[in-house]
This record gives sequence, structure tokens and C-alpha cells, in this order.
Amino acid sequence: AQKETKPMNEGKEIRWRRYERFQVGTTVISEGVTPTSDSLQQTTIKDELSQYGAWVPVTDVMLALSTDPIVAQITERQAIQMAEQMDTLAYNKFRATTSVFYADGGTFGTNMGSITKGIHGEHTYKKMGEATDSKILAAVVRFLEKNNAKKISSVVKPSSGYNTEPVAEGYFAICHPDARADIEALPNFSPVEKYANYGAVMAGEIGKAGLIRFIATTLATPYTASENEGNATNNDLRANSSGNVTVYTTLVFAADAVGCVSLAGQDSVVPKVISPTPSSEDPLGQRGAVGYSYHYTCKVLNDNNMAAIHHGVTNVGG
Repeated sequence: AQKETKPMNEGKEIRWRRYERFQVGTTVISEGVTPTSDSLQQTTIKDELSQYGAWVPVTDVMLALSTDPIVAQITERQAIQMAEQMDTLAYNKFRATTSVFYADGGTFGTNMGSITKGIHGEHTYKKMGEATDSKILAAVVRFLEKNNAKKISSVVKPSSGYNTEPVAEGYFAICHPDARADIEALPNFSPVEKYANYGAVMAGEIGKAGLIRFIATTLATPYTASENEGNATNNDLRANSSGNVTVYTTLVFAADAVGCVSLAGQDSVVPKVISPTPSSEDPLGQRGAVGYSYHYTCKVLNDNNMAAIHHGVTNVGG
């Protein structure tokens, strides 16, 4: 993502500018005749910062008698909460991209109700080496490359280590851990343990399939039955309470697909602590609070540089 910080006291509107590629010209230039000029085309994308926050009440008794550092315990967990909030806000925004592929076992372009497959092209659990296909991933890669979407990751060159593999430049995908078994069954999957340079591994990364490297996070939550659901013929895919396929979304990103902006000084938790102090509303000074707030927004900047794969996951229990 394009991560930016907006200075304080400059309003809440955010603007990104996307500059379009020049067309390839094949017209011969005539001697002494000035050719037609190109024009720089740009698209302005707007959004606004929104405020988020949370707080926890504390009491004078808690602070006076607890054997643990209560305020430190709260702020430590609030830092995790804030990071997960920001990631969830971003995932939900990016999931709404117009570049969508449905795991329907066919052309990948119908609707949520057509989903009958996992990301590995099957409706049943498969072990590594069993018959699966990565056709939907090939379709996504073709879509991105056709749109000249720049790859994010750089080449990881081969090393002399035993049974290691080079990693080509490629794209990153965000998926739910429930999809791990199906991803690991892909015919061209390589786990991170086989990367020639383990230091190049991203947090949560589980491996690669072709040009796509997968990062698993529980924040990539599936749709609830009331939001979206797949086909009623769920085979051995995980189903929701109504018996339809539970829909998961794996997001695949190229460079400059999305943007995220926070307000200067508010991109990390700065605790706001109110110690229990006597006041007209709290005569004995019994109540206080520990909280935080921040301003943040995310936006899809170029739908041609990303894709959302809506799919099921095989039911392996758990």
C-alpha cells in the first residue's frame, strides 16, 4: 500500500493522483513537421479521514490494590487492538474492489451464489501432490500482467542451502488461515521453509504458488451468511448455518493498488489516561479511564492493480 501521513491542521480531505501511462505511438514523424504532442492524463481520487478509538474504565481501587501494572497492561492490549482495527478497516475497504474472481469452477465471473470450489479448484480436501489446479490464480496473474501491474516483491536468488528454491518477483495475497490447506495443495506451491533467503519472508507468510506469495491472517474474515453466501451445493466445503458455502476472500495486490493515510502523531497508540480525580460528577475520585483515538482512512487507488478472489475452503474440521 501507499502509506502516507497527513500533517496536522490541514483538514481531513485526502487526495491521491494517479498518472496514466502514455499510449505507444507508431506514427512515422515527417521531416520538418512537428508531431502531435502527448498529454499527461491524471485521475484524482478523494477520501476523508475518519476518527476511531476505544477506552477502558479504571477505578481507584483497581489502581491502588492490583498487583499488576494495570495501565501498562491496558495500553499494551490497546496497541494490538489499534493495529488490528486498522488492518480490518483496510481489508474491508479493499475487499470491495471491482476486480473480482469467483471460484465457480468455470469462468470465475458469475456471482457469490456460483461459488462451488476452493482456491485450489476443488470442492474436497486434497493433500500435496493430489490432483488440484491453480487456474483461478493463473487468471488473476494474467489479469494483473495484462494491465501492466507492477510486481511488489523482488527476486530472491537461489542459495547453496539444501533443497532451497529461488523466488521470482511477484504479487502478494492476503488470505485467511482456513485456506492454508487448500493453498498448500496447489500443484506449484512452495512453503517459506524452501525460500533461498528466509530473511525475505513477511510476517504471516506461508509460501508461494507461481507469482503469488500468500500471507495468512485471521483478520481476513469470511462473510457471514447475512452478508454473502455461496452455492447451496457445498459438497465438502465449509458451510454456514443455512447450508450454503461460506465465502472467503483472498486479496491479491500489485504495487500502487491501494493507499492508507493516518494523521501525523496518531499512527501509533498514544495513551490518554484519566486518573481517578474528585470532581462534581465523581466526588470521591473513584473513576478514571485509559483510551486512545486516531484518524485513518484507506482507499483502492487502482482496481486494475489488484483482485479479490471469492472462494470456499474445504471442510477439514476445526
